[in-house]
Amino acid sequence: MQRIYIYIIIAITLLADLFPQNLFAIDCINTKFLFDIKPGADQPSDIAVAPNGDIYLVDGLNNRIIVVDGNGTWKFAFGSEGPEKGQFNRPLGIDISENGNVFIADTGNHRIQIFDQRGNFLNMFSVKTNSPQTKSDPVDVAVSKIKNYLYVSDNDNHKIKVYDQNGAFEFEWGKSGEGTGEFRFPAMMTVNQFNELLVVDVLNTRVQKFDPFGNFVSVIGEWGVLPGRFFRPKGVALDKQSRVFVSDSYTGAVQGFTELGRFLGVVCENNKRKVFNTPVGIFIDKNNRLLVVEMRGNKITVLKIL
Repeated sequence: MQRIYIYIIIAITLLADLFPQNLFAIDCINTKFLFDIKPGADQPSDIAVAPNGDIYLVDGLNNRIIVVDGNGTWKFAFGSEGPEKGQFNRPLGIDISENGNVFIADTGNHRIQIFDQRGNFLNMFSVKTNSPQTKSDPVDVAVSKIKNYLYVSDNDNHKIKVYDQNGAFEFEWGKSGEGTGEFRFPAMMTVNQFNELLVVDVLNTRVQKFDPFGNFVSVIGEWGVLPGRFFRPKGVALDKQSRVFVSDSYTGAVQGFTELGRFLGVVCENNKRKVFNTPVGIFIDKNNRLLVVEMRGNKITVLKIL
């Protein structure tokens, strides 16, 4: 049965390549291309924007964080490979607090590191599990204004773990499964204006929304390759209208939804679906610009949402 599904997916993909996109009626969220940022990264994964507008890119294979200004001009980078303070082992996720502290999911070192906006090391703490045989796999962090919470997605253990921003453990939820509040490899996250947490639940091909204390609220998306569905969701971001944008690394699409899960449209350019090269982390800044990390394109694509 699994083989049949694979053949169906291949057939749909080939049809999409053979026929012009404008033959198919799709709902568009139109954007205008502004520019690409190509800072010399190797398969970057995630992105965040600081209060001053600087863009921070996780360049995981090079074990560093690249910082450019809002126009894409190089400023500096920090980090190197290793287990020491300020060093990384394949970091994946990032978030920045309102006061400018930079939180990094240092995945291979099983910890979270905290820096100031200049890349100076401030603090770090280990992400622990209940079993000494099972190491944590922190792939993203999300900063909240509620009780100084910091959410950590523990990918391999299918949990969301909550710490305060100084590293003290608060609580956790989740387990492996397909039900509400369960996960199959939770990944990128974001927090909305009500401090609710949105979590990309990768193999369950959905985004789950929770209140600040881990209670399930709603779900966005389901399995599929057509508009409004996901095959490999990766990144999630919110705009000023509280629309939820989700990237799909397999289909190359970024799609928009309401927070209750109603499909709004696919990110387009000139009324045609915008195809990205393995889109992963995404961010929408205060100027309503959509920044998309294209992992295999080794760049950030910057678009204006119209």
